[in-house]
Amino acid sequence: MPAAAVDVLSDVLRVVRLSGAVLFRCEFSLPWAVVTPDPAELARMLLPGAKQLMLFHLVANGRCWIRLQGGEPFRVDTGDVVVFPYGDAHAMASDLSMKPAPIARLLGASTQQGAMRICVAGGGGEETQLVCGFLHCDELLFNPLCKALPSVIHLKSAGEPGISFLAATVRHTISEAGAAQPGNTCLLSRLSELLFIEAVRRHIAGLPSGTVGWLAALNDPVVGRALQLMHAQPAHPWTVDSLARECATSRSLLAAQFKALLGQPPMRYLASWRLQLAAEMLRDGAQGIAAIAARAGYDSEPAFNRAFKRYAGEPPATWRAKTLAMTTMRQ
Repeated sequence: MPAAAVDVLSDVLRVVRLSGAVLFRCEFSLPWAVVTPDPAELARMLLPGAKQLMLFHLVANGRCWIRLQGGEPFRVDTGDVVVFPYGDAHAMASDLSMKPAPIARLLGASTQQGAMRICVAGGGGEETQLVCGFLHCDELLFNPLCKALPSVIHLKSAGEPGISFLAATVRHTISEAGAAQPGNTCLLSRLSELLFIEAVRRHIAGLPSGTVGWLAALNDPVVGRALQLMHAQPAHPWTVDSLARECATSRSLLAAQFKALLGQPPMRYLASWRLQLAAEMLRDGAQGIAAIAARAGYDSEPAFNRAFKRYAGEPPATWRAKTLAMTTMRQ
């Protein structure tokens, strides 16, 4: 019986293919207030064809307030990183009682400086500088990470040791956002991806006892081990019994703990993940349907076709053609 383990978070990030981009620098002087649009409009503005984007802000200098629609305001200061995993609409301001200007209007009036757009607004007082961008992860079929995150993740790098990963990444991102060097765009993209991954890691590490969901499951000794096994060998003919033996627990305890944390039985999770892997292979376009079905753990191509159509709403070949066409359009 295989007993290998993998880094489940890395496995999911590999499949969803996270990509980032720093879009613009904001130079806002007191008093000022801006608001972002709803997630669908944000995606249309920044990456046409994308269903959803993750937005982030890095405070290069100064301070301001942020409030999600219906949420409590919170203050951000120099060195802070704020990630909105679902791109939720939010206001940013020196004073949240002010009427905010739509960010789309500021983007329309922005100027180009090297590879960066510069947005300027405000009344000429004390300045707050932000580095803003987005991240996109390919939404295939089953994306446990992007469904498990909170609406906002707020990290503070001030006070961190200079050699800490977060502090160093924030420092390099701010430096690159103010530079115009060869490879600048590519490096900023990679730095934004690193900031997101670090934000997720810190969020997982800080989850309180009793938290449920996919991220909390990674920390659970029983369910986390089961997830490692399924991600290590997704095509293996796992059963709840065989998983329980490998996790050194009982079948009933594994099933109950899995359901409590993830809201579904282990075999349903495995079926969804297999289809996610199949979608990744379909998107790559290099393998035939039969080969993909076998690698995803299906006994036959017809069985795979039926399962994929139930989940995605269309046969694998049709889904692949549409996905490849959409990818080409975005490029």
